Amino acid sequence: MLEKEKLAATGNNYADWVRNLRIVLRSAKKLYVLETAPPAKPAAEAPEDEQNVWATKDDDHNLVQCLMLACMSPGLQKRFAFHKLCDMIRELDALYKETTKSERFDIVKALMECKMAEVSSVGEHVVKMIGYSERLKALEFPLPPGHMMDMLLSSLPPSYDSFVMNYNMTGMEKTPEEVLAMLKTIEGGLRKNRKQVLLVNKTASFKKKGKPKKGKGAGKDRLPKQL
Repeated sequence: MLEKEKLAATGNNYADWVRNLRIVLRSAKKLYVLETAPPAKPAAEAPEDEQNVWATKDDDHNLVQCLMLACMSPGLQKRFAFHKLCDMIRELDALYKETTKSERFDIVKALMECKMAEVSSVGEHVVKMIGYSERLKALEFPLPPGHMMDMLLSSLPPSYDSFVMNYNMTGMEKTPEEVLAMLKTIEGGLRKNRKQVLLVNKTASFKKKGKPKKGKGAGKDRLPKQL
């Protein structure tokens, strides 16, 4: 997984790389290495059990360090080749967490400004908002479910006002995917109503443009004025 997308020197994939790293280490039961400092080496006269525990943890730290180096671009490998693991993690965070913060800001801004236009596809709109939410999760900045739902409902156009009112008044608690299914059903009804209104308007317009009524004396030949 990590070899498929190595950490780039620009750090633009840092958040995804760290997430994948944590998944791999969790599966290998070595995630603790990223979260705790390496233990101090026990004294030579320390009990054998203590020596064995330290040796195991030291091996885990070396293994994770080698894994991280192997999954970096060549330039980063040279830069961190002789760093201790804790120093490597601290420096990577200092280098690239600002990039992650900038991306997070852009996504939150786009999410807040995302508004659906009337007659556009509710499916495409909601899927786009869900995509923003999922990206924030990947950046370790998940939105609370209630907050995400408020943003989603407030982004809908006036034609969905009755649905929004009903959702809030009945205290529904749905996932964005469940709300999407409900909105698509409503969208079908709205499209049907729009077609009916359009048909009625066209019929009324045609009747108004009918032949004009003949007025008094209309159609009679007028006599030419005498010279």
